[in-house]
Amino acid sequence: MGPVTNNPFLIAIINMIVVFGVLIVLGVLMHLIEMVDPTKKKAAPKAAAPVAAAPAAVAAAPVVEDKSEEIAAVIAAAVAACGGSENVVAVRIAAPATSWAVGARAEAQTVQPFC
Repeated sequence: MGPVTNNPFLIAIINMIVVFGVLIVLGVLMHLIEMVDPTKKKAAPKAAAPVAAAPAAVAAAPVVEDKSEEIAAVIAAAVAACGGSENVVAVRIAAPATSWAVGARAEAQTVQPFC
């Protein structure tokens, strides 16, 4: 077996050279793929000045009822019924969330605390 080094600094330097060398090669490869990307949309030729059509009648935006007071009252009643009202400082009604956020909230409520 050939010479083996036990110097941790030399091992770290060799590992860093390998890691950053691979990252540089991957970066160059990504730029090459980006330049010859067959899925990139081609720029459409610009047409002459478009003819302005008569503006269509704008539909009225649907009226959304503000139920935040009712929701806050329901939350306050639920907290009071559980007997934990001394720990609640504020209630914030979250905007409609994505499925990721809903899943994270559900998991946070079902996972047992570590302490």
